[in-house]
Amino acid sequence: MRHTKLLSGRNLLLLALLWTILLTVLSLISFKKMPAIKIPGEDKTAHFVFYFVLTLVWYIALVKIYKNKYLKYIIAVAVIIYGIIIEMLQGLTNYRQEDFNDVLANTGGTLLALLFIFLLNLKNYLKKE
Repeated sequence: MRHTKLLSGRNLLLLALLWTILLTVLSLISFKKMPAIKIPGEDKTAHFVFYFVLTLVWYIALVKIYKNKYLKYIIAVAVIIYGIIIEMLQGLTNYRQEDFNDVLANTGGTLLALLFIFLLNLKNYLKKE
């Protein structure tokens, strides 16, 4: 039965690592040869969603491994720092640019995920009582 679980602890950790690698690659490659389709707010929405998912996937992957009541906050801070570092690295390339608004969108996605986690934990806590 353990071998048939699609989202086992090991698979969740692998998913979190793969999502982080994918996000890193997408953040640092050049899109100059890609056709430009401009949709207002699309870039910031993508940042928001990607970092929301990044925060959630790391929390889900680590929550059963580490029984730490501060885990959600540690992950949120780590994801925000990761987003800032990625933006700084983009500024070092000659084909990408750093954007403070991207940092804000990343942080917004992370904070919404933190709120979502907090509400889920509160709901589970209230069920126990």
